[in-house]
Amino acid sequence: MRNYQSVCFVRFKKTLLSAITASVVASFIQTANAAEAIEEIIIFGTQSRLDSVTGSRLNLGILETPATVDVLDGNAIRARIDTSVLDAVTRSASFINDANPGNGHSSITARGFSGQGSVTKLYDGSNYFTAAGTITFPFDTWGVEQIEILKGPSSVIYGEGGIGGAMNIIPKKPQFDRSGAVRLTLGENSTRFIGLDYTDKITDSIAYRVNYSNNQSDNWINNGESKAEMFSLALQCDISNDLSLSARYDRGDQEPMKYFGSPIINNSFVDALLESNFNVADSIISYEDSSVRVKADWSVSDTTNLVTEIYRLSTDRYWSNSEFYTYDPATQLVNRFDPLVIGHDMSHNGLRSNLSFKLADNRLNVSTGFEVNNISFVRPSNFGSANPDPLDFSNDFDTVDATNFQPGTLLSLTNAPVQTDNISDVKQAAVFAEAKYNLTDTVALVGALRFDDFSTDYVRLGQVPIDQNTDALTGRIGAVFDISETTAVYVQYGTGATHPSNSIVTASASNRQSDLIESEQFEVGIKNQANNTRLQWNAAIFDITRKNLTEDDPDSGNPLDLIVIPKQTSQGVELGLDYGFNNGIQLYGNISFLNAETATGVTPNFIPEESANLGFAWQWDNKFRIIADARYVGERFHSINPIPSYTVVDASLRWDIDSNLGLTFKAANLFDELYASSNYYSTTWLVGQPRTLSITADYNF
Repeated sequence: MRNYQSVCFVRFKKTLLSAITASVVASFIQTANAAEAIEEIIIFGTQSRLDSVTGSRLNLGILETPATVDVLDGNAIRARIDTSVLDAVTRSASFINDANPGNGHSSITARGFSGQGSVTKLYDGSNYFTAAGTITFPFDTWGVEQIEILKGPSSVIYGEGGIGGAMNIIPKKPQFDRSGAVRLTLGENSTRFIGLDYTDKITDSIAYRVNYSNNQSDNWINNGESKAEMFSLALQCDISNDLSLSARYDRGDQEPMKYFGSPIINNSFVDALLESNFNVADSIISYEDSSVRVKADWSVSDTTNLVTEIYRLSTDRYWSNSEFYTYDPATQLVNRFDPLVIGHDMSHNGLRSNLSFKLADNRLNVSTGFEVNNISFVRPSNFGSANPDPLDFSNDFDTVDATNFQPGTLLSLTNAPVQTDNISDVKQAAVFAEAKYNLTDTVALVGALRFDDFSTDYVRLGQVPIDQNTDALTGRIGAVFDISETTAVYVQYGTGATHPSNSIVTASASNRQSDLIESEQFEVGIKNQANNTRLQWNAAIFDITRKNLTEDDPDSGNPLDLIVIPKQTSQGVELGLDYGFNNGIQLYGNISFLNAETATGVTPNFIPEESANLGFAWQWDNKFRIIADARYVGERFHSINPIPSYTVVDASLRWDIDSNLGLTFKAANLFDELYASSNYYSTTWLVGQPRTLSITADYNF
């Protein structure tokens, strides 16, 4: 099977190279006709911008960056009624939903790698570090200007982690022209959403923006209620033409579905259990995040700019649930295990400063800077080594009747007390530099280096304290060749680094002397982008290698059980296309093929090797718009319980009653596909959202 996939992969690369050659010729024709402009509309594909702030600190355009960069327009995200960041970013090639309650409902597999450390999550360029495999902010899309996605190792730009890429959620900024928006949504399962957005000036030099959203639903699972609330306040102060100050406060409160999946039999869902939730009645999942950021942007001269930012993230998370279930179809009884109580109390303080300047008649563009972070983390639990009566993973369980389910309480499974389990204090410092040099008018070299130093003081009560010091030097070197004004070919070699515990706030005796785990990527690609043209596309071939990975054991209920993978490789191809027809129709899509293997030649657990997105949008008569999006995820490998492939189609119809008021009718999962959105353990899968109807009213002023 593996040989067959390798042959197919080689054939596909040859086909791709032939297609690239033909496309290069077509790009010259397109450039000649670029003057034939089309009406500016929302771009629904992943190529909605020419500029990007995520692929580099040099403010390079997407064509200038030697990497794959996708940009999702915030207006397109909201037009689809994608209310979560997870829904939005998984429309990008090879970014797949891997979310469950244990990882904060936000984990993504990317380019063949899984776990929270595989994708760096940024908020307006700031990296809030993963703690114990979990991150919960940002999550909401109502106040998003755009989401940018950098593919491949991102350590050289943003530090530890991010072997599969980085995603940057960029919020809307204050504007000096008054505007506002209100959104109301009602849907099946008592779904309701309210969003408010308002911006205006206070004086001619000070502007503000306020965002608020509230999202609640009973969802498609019994006792599956969820709610999320987000508030943001941003200020912009233009002190002079050259100096601006900005400040931002964000707070998010989430109580997501307290649902850990449904037990499977013979590698399939049990029909009678599709809506069942076997968690206890007093279950709790709560995420509270608050973020404060202050930024100064000083244009020292026409060629020199200095940006300095301080930031803080405070996080309080809590889980109290029965998390693992097995089902006996003969007796119709369910055994419930893992009555876990876990808390995260974390504060993250950081400072970053970046100086960019141009030399040699603007042929050399340089960026250099430093970053320091301090993270404190406290985790209480009911299973710590110093606990006087800790959870017994083998014997603390109960049995319930699936046909006459009585949820009971956590005390019916365990009386293990909750107390502080471990405490961490992390200090991180980094220096970085990046440069672009134009060798000719059509050829440029882009390089970057970053040095990170981590010091982790980790105390697990009842065990010997660990003082771990690690560091890493990561880099990227690439070349960009401009074939035409709208088309560029690039080649890149980059390295990355990941903490040996897969999270900088934890450590263990087995890796206390280990350095950061290194990874490397080779990538070759071509992209075509231009304003006022109907065709935009990109293609990339990549090869990533990473050694000594650690990941959660999908067959164990103990959160401390990990799997060590000596080596993992991922070779793949990604294609993306956006095309706008003259009659108001847009066709867009992307596709990814992977060949991911461990050192033994086996596909990593729950990694899909094929994925695709395909959609179209049609606007006519300046009053109506149809959007339809299909999302395909291939089979996710497991030696015993592979998760089947699925295709989900979302569709919506919008009617603009006038220039200010619009109504959108949406059918999520239009064809009611039964599928597993992700897994919690190898034998418990999370049932994906079935067909769900909703109506949304938007009013802009």
